[in-house]
Amino acid sequence: MTVKKNLLLIVLAFLCAIPASSKKFYNDAINMSDILLWQQGNSLTATMNINMSELKIKTHEALILVPTLTDGQNELALQPIIINGEKKQKMYEKAVAKSGETINALVIPYQKETDFIYSQVADYQPWMANANFVLVESLVDKKNRPLMTSQELITNSVSTEAKRLAELMPVIAFVEPPVEFPKNRTESYNTYIDFKLNSSQLLPTYKDNASELTNIRTMLGKFVNDTSMVLTRISIEGFASPEGPEGFNEQLSKKRMEALKAYLIKTDKIPAKLIETSFGGENWCGLIQDLQKSDLAQKDAIINIIKDNKDDAVRKQKIKDLDGGAPYKEMLKTIYPTLRNAVCRIEYQPDTFAIEEAIIVLEANPDLLNQNEFYQVAFTNKRGTPKFIGAFEAALDQSPEDPIANLNVAGAYLTKRDIKKAERAMKKAGKASGEYFNNLAVLNYYQGDMKSALQNFQKAEQMGNKDARKNLKAWMDAVNRHK
Repeated sequence: MTVKKNLLLIVLAFLCAIPASSKKFYNDAINMSDILLWQQGNSLTATMNINMSELKIKTHEALILVPTLTDGQNELALQPIIINGEKKQKMYEKAVAKSGETINALVIPYQKETDFIYSQVADYQPWMANANFVLVESLVDKKNRPLMTSQELITNSVSTEAKRLAELMPVIAFVEPPVEFPKNRTESYNTYIDFKLNSSQLLPTYKDNASELTNIRTMLGKFVNDTSMVLTRISIEGFASPEGPEGFNEQLSKKRMEALKAYLIKTDKIPAKLIETSFGGENWCGLIQDLQKSDLAQKDAIINIIKDNKDDAVRKQKIKDLDGGAPYKEMLKTIYPTLRNAVCRIEYQPDTFAIEEAIIVLEANPDLLNQNEFYQVAFTNKRGTPKFIGAFEAALDQSPEDPIANLNVAGAYLTKRDIKKAERAMKKAGKASGEYFNNLAVLNYYQGDMKSALQNFQKAEQMGNKDARKNLKAWMDAVNRHK
């Protein structure tokens, strides 16, 4: 039998004959360090530094070490290491010289090399991800008879690409919104001032007018008396209930809004130039909405009349004629009065706040902040904390359709790996920026879609996003860099 076949049979025999409870005879004599099992692509590299300065081998003996990967069902033996005693080495060299054959093993003469680096590359298989890396140790005599056997765990840590990528802490991108100056804000209030039939005289004590006027004045007061904001315009748009001639309704509605304007000028000292009045038309939309909420038996028939006829005069006549006029009389009492309303819109400009002030305002009245101030307040907190996320949520509440607000709140949710909320916000985020594709990649990463994550990081980096560049570097390091 050739030297090659002889030694390989010895090695394989010991791999099959190791008792599970055997002792580790060479654990103290062989020192292994810098152990690494590194998967990259289709390859698994095993490297370790082996020091045998404490090892003692008799002259006719040989120690065979076989680094082996096993998961209990699968097994892969890597290149064996054979340490020959002095006479055993001479026998080996003589056999090789005679046969001209060598074996696939790392043969080391005893005391000639006590410290070396072992490195092997194997074809990677999925089972190896959670395999144990063990060292099979076999001592044989001069006739290759086993004297003792042992195996010990080298490591159970296989560094796969998936495991390394799973440990990444991707950088999330945020966009600083432009500074809004001046800040323009609008608040609206629906008011219902009752007037006597066909009259435009405002009577403060008529029906519920006292309560309605108090509400209007209270709303205006917070803008007139607050020195941190400037009142710029008040618009009053009056609507009429759709009965009677449209021209008459328009004229009457305008006069009533002018009466309300005069009242506010007189009682609240609001400059006349700040108040504008307008006619919003006959309130057909409001009529449909109120009918849908009502218990009126013929409401569906009335809604169909409104939708099927574009001419207002035709609509009015058909509604009057329906069921002998009974539904119309009921509507005059219960629905039409609520259609004679006015919408007051208050336009104002809040101050610009320093960070310390903005933190307080966020809690008290977030509507006074602009998107940039929300952003600045958010970053006074640690990323991922409730206050950090809350500041971006408040910014979104103010501007639900704003692409930057949606992108930033998505980023805030990603800091806590809140995938569902981040995914919803990303749908409304601006899709033409590197920040968007970076955060989309982070979302892909947390969803486990590594292919899309890498593609979107690359796209964001090509668009000049610095966070994506950092993420790509960390990604490439995780995949390619050896520890």
